[in-house]
Amino acid sequence: MDDRTPARIAVLGTGLMGRPMAGRLLAAGFPVTVWNRTPDKARPLADNGAAVASSPAAAIRDADAVVLMLADAPAIRDTLLAGEAAALLHGLTVIQMGTIAPAESLEVAAGVVRRGGSYLEAPVLGSIAEAAAGRLLVMVGAPPALFERWLPVLRAFGPEPRLIGPPGHAAALKLALNQLIATITTAYAVGLGMVRRAGVDLSLWADIVRSSSLYAPTFDKKFNRMVDREFTPANFPARLLLKDLRLVVDEANRIGLFAPFLEGLVEIVARAVEAGFGEADYSALAAAVEPPSNPA
Repeated sequence: MDDRTPARIAVLGTGLMGRPMAGRLLAAGFPVTVWNRTPDKARPLADNGAAVASSPAAAIRDADAVVLMLADAPAIRDTLLAGEAAALLHGLTVIQMGTIAPAESLEVAAGVVRRGGSYLEAPVLGSIAEAAAGRLLVMVGAPPALFERWLPVLRAFGPEPRLIGPPGHAAALKLALNQLIATITTAYAVGLGMVRRAGVDLSLWADIVRSSSLYAPTFDKKFNRMVDREFTPANFPARLLLKDLRLVVDEANRIGLFAPFLEGLVEIVARAVEAGFGEADYSALAAAVEPPSNPA
């Protein structure tokens, strides 16, 4: 790759977020090869000009960089750091954009660097619609020179990628943000359940919250889903929020935070998943917070 030739990008993981993010790379003029464990999730990108690979190794073989949007650290290890793909990492830049723990990010970084590659973490915050529009918040953990080198690629996903610090720092920030997502959404669901069961007009609840300093835009995004119990399609599946919350609990314990409420959040989201809402939007946690009333 030189300054006149667009970087060749492989995207591993074309699920709810990976697919529109790959689309943004294509729209920005980058040659893109995609792979997904479930091939049907990758094939639609071929209509937009992506090459569809049959394996991770085939996807990264001729790439300058690989964007990872995989579910968790074990998936990264199995997909990229094992088998034929691991032997192809020399000279490759790995851009890890999923949500994993800081220690997991450093472990992946070490595995990549040991094989002659370079690594930056770049987790994102935003919705599927924001991914499709290139308006994600991109948080980067990398050496400054590596950040600058790959800034044109990162700008395909969001207008102002932010360098947070070295690897591990952006991963920590993303966990903190996902904790906040779960905390405020659960608190909103509890409040909604309280006023609903008291017989208060729910639109009044929403209006008063909206006009107060307590308001967060996500409340309006989740209000109708919670009221109508319509949790599909998912913007962020409950099972992935549960995975992230477990990482948050582990990280909080590791660094000595006293936050026992986190275990309660895990239990609430776990109940939603166990009730069949694992692939539904994470706002389905409201179904666990406010289960159907028992008949008198």
